[in-house]
Amino acid sequence: MRAVFLDADTLGNWQGKSNQPLADLTPLANCFEQFDAYSLTTPEEVIERSKDADVIITNKVVLNADTLKQLPNLKAIQLAATGMNNIDLDAAKRLGIQCFNVADYSTFAVAQLTLQFMLNFATRACEHYQLTAQGAWQKSRMFTLTDFPIMELEGKTLALIGYGNIGKKVEQLATAFGMNVVVANIPGRPMRDNQITMDEALPQADFVSLHCPLTEETKDLLNKDFFHKMKSTAYVINTARGPVINEQNLATALKEKVIAGAGLDVLSVEPPSPNNPLLAADVPNLAITPHIAWASHEAKQRLIQGMADNMKGFVADN
Repeated sequence: MRAVFLDADTLGNWQGKSNQPLADLTPLANCFEQFDAYSLTTPEEVIERSKDADVIITNKVVLNADTLKQLPNLKAIQLAATGMNNIDLDAAKRLGIQCFNVADYSTFAVAQLTLQFMLNFATRACEHYQLTAQGAWQKSRMFTLTDFPIMELEGKTLALIGYGNIGKKVEQLATAFGMNVVVANIPGRPMRDNQITMDEALPQADFVSLHCPLTEETKDLLNKDFFHKMKSTAYVINTARGPVINEQNLATALKEKVIAGAGLDVLSVEPPSPNNPLLAADVPNLAITPHIAWASHEAKQRLIQGMADNMKGFVADN
């Protein structure tokens, strides 16, 4: 059985051209008689590289109905991710192509970055690093230099939007810091016993953290009205999906000091356009990381092992 991994470099530069630990694809490769891994694959290259494959492994390559129809040998698609929005699942089902993903491999890594954003806003550590690098501390008239306000997370309220494995892990970590945690109901969804309404959650939240999937209900959930319901001292953290936030509305809210700041690991289009309103130089108190929350070495290896476990079962059944 032949498998092709169309975008192996999305797991980090596994070919060893960077300083990060290498992702070991061996458990996955060992599932197949032939395993071909490509760094990245353009839309024009998908058919040629996949035409003889029984299995496609991919993270971000789009596999739409037209593409799948041109791959008569294809029996399975393994996502190197949890989300499956890059695949036309209805077309795959009609064509008898099985689709697999891996859940819960990056829970701690994503929760860790969520807390990192909150800690950075609490201590303003990044800004104080920069002051030292710029020589400001060396010129201080006393032993300390606190040019940015510092607060404690203890006693602050965190509102979670989304309460799956990642949301629950964030709650656990936040509770360890002495934070109060509330779970906000997403409008349009049934209210659960552990939830309060969004209108109740936002006015009391010091931090709002997103851990929900991108759906019709959550697209542009964070908009002008949402931000105006928050405290002016509150922060938004997004390690979920970029389009959950209306980016123009967030840029305006930050510039007009409607909210205090935002920490984002995701944007609506990735890599982002230079014209993204959140990348403008005049947007204050905004920290953006390049979709790294999932990408700890440990999470990558759990992902690879999860894919291997799926594929062992699939090969055994075929």
